[in-house]
Amino acid sequence: MPVREWSLCLTLLAETRQRLGASWSTELDARVEGFFLATLRFMRPDGSMMFGPNGIADPTKRALRSWAEHLSEPGFKTVIDWWFPGPEVIHSPPPLPASARTEHPLASLRADWSKSGDLMAIDHRPRGAETGFEFIGLGRTWLGPHWASGVDSVAALGRAKPSLWVSNYSVDLVEWSFRVGNLRVDRTALLFRGRRLALLADQIDGKPGVGAMRVGLPDGIDVIPAAVNRSLALTVGARVVSPRLIPLGLPYRSSGGERGTFQREGNEVVLRQPIEGRRGWLPLLISWESGRNRKTLVWKPLTVSEGPKICGAETAVAYRVAWGRDESLVIYRSLARPVPRSFLGHKTAARFLIGFFTKEGNVEPILTVQA
Repeated sequence: MPVREWSLCLTLLAETRQRLGASWSTELDARVEGFFLATLRFMRPDGSMMFGPNGIADPTKRALRSWAEHLSEPGFKTVIDWWFPGPEVIHSPPPLPASARTEHPLASLRADWSKSGDLMAIDHRPRGAETGFEFIGLGRTWLGPHWASGVDSVAALGRAKPSLWVSNYSVDLVEWSFRVGNLRVDRTALLFRGRRLALLADQIDGKPGVGAMRVGLPDGIDVIPAAVNRSLALTVGARVVSPRLIPLGLPYRSSGGERGTFQREGNEVVLRQPIEGRRGWLPLLISWESGRNRKTLVWKPLTVSEGPKICGAETAVAYRVAWGRDESLVIYRSLARPVPRSFLGHKTAARFLIGFFTKEGNVEPILTVQA
């Protein structure tokens, strides 16, 4: 069932339960409880469903409160009271907000249940379809409802399969893979908890020549290119915090003849990046913290070495991005088989690593994914 229809299903079930009264089976409550939690995880803070229109109808709001008061998990009522305050607010520990399925690429990357919270939703269940995707920062939808295939191609899409789920106090991370014609795409979505940072990335294998990432834009979102670098700002007005999209795989500045582009095309932002060799990685970093975004932004690729040999971009890549002098992030990705390599004096055998680069010149990992 499409995610956007889940709350309607809960509304119909609530009406049926009320109509049947004592004839309603208690066994159904246990089944509804799991479905109710899944629905909450894919709801925006206003109660509407991800991938669907904004706004929630009164019957749906009443159904949510009815189920929250009836089901055995007391944390459900806490979440509903936070979103739609009632006359009596009783606080219980809320359920975990983030989740991912093991059988399908269906995931909610979410740090908390706040009305001004941050979350990303992924739905790549239908075979041959693009990724359903929505990004919300500070309670507002900025990107979605799709994340198109990782290449500029009309080739058929294969079935998507999940490959990794990590959820801890620092990050929520989901990865999945699919084929586009003769190419393989390994897709990454990562939300940094409490830092107002996120990462979208595609690894493309099979000598694509040029990789492309297309992410949808909701109605009303404007795109403003930066004056001094190749990032883009999303905005709906001067007083609203504007997320900045940072294409780490492109050079910081364009000389005019630079290969690779990052721009708005219709209702999408489109990143095109040249790929030399068999494989390449397209990382797109999102920052929506106003204080950070007011600082000078710079990013650059780092040299990755394997023993005495410098690695090419089809083997491993690393990037450093900094905002002013106080915040600096490093991101490393092994595209070939992970083996011990080093960058900035830091040695790792990880497949994927993200960390802070300190003023003392050290890398402090916050996420390490082994092979």
